[in-house]
Amino acid sequence: MVRYRNNNMMRTYLAIGICGVVVPQAVLAGEVGTAVVEQRTQTFTIRLNGSVGDVTPLFGPVREAEWAPEWSPHFIHPAHAAQEEGVVFTTTSGHSKDRLWLLTAYDVREGRVEYVVVTPALTASEIKIRVVPDGEEHCKATISYRRSALTPEGNEEVAKLDADWAKEQRIHWERVSMGHWRRSGIHD
Repeated sequence: MVRYRNNNMMRTYLAIGICGVVVPQAVLAGEVGTAVVEQRTQTFTIRLNGSVGDVTPLFGPVREAEWAPEWSPHFIHPAHAAQEEGVVFTTTSGHSKDRLWLLTAYDVREGRVEYVVVTPALTASEIKIRVVPDGEEHCKATISYRRSALTPEGNEEVAKLDADWAKEQRIHWERVSMGHWRRSGIHD
């Protein structure tokens, strides 16, 4: 087992490794340099009952399963479920596409959770969740997605990130989280 001196070093090696898999796939497919690939960003905000410290862990790779029943990560590093920077895991999308996730930031005190998600030969995404106080015993979670196509086929996925998508995601996150968070006193 390889041990890294710090999480930044491990994240750097993992990012290089991801690029070493994804970019050559696109080059070998003759895609890079011959077609335009797109990138989009969308952001939405939900309001929650509870403190930043109570709410933030629910956006981590382990605790998200408490409010999102379809969430089923398979942990690679470490092999057991963990909520800490540097965790690597996979999921399968609704379209049966494998996704590789890297938890790049996890700071409960600061209300920050960030991921890099790669769907090989399709997209690379960055998800940033920022939880901030919003009055007494309330907070807001702002969720930002930046999706980049890796190939022309990935452009279809990028194009989905529009204002309607953001509105649907906000409603979805509020709906699926509402049941759990109401039971635990965290959602309005």
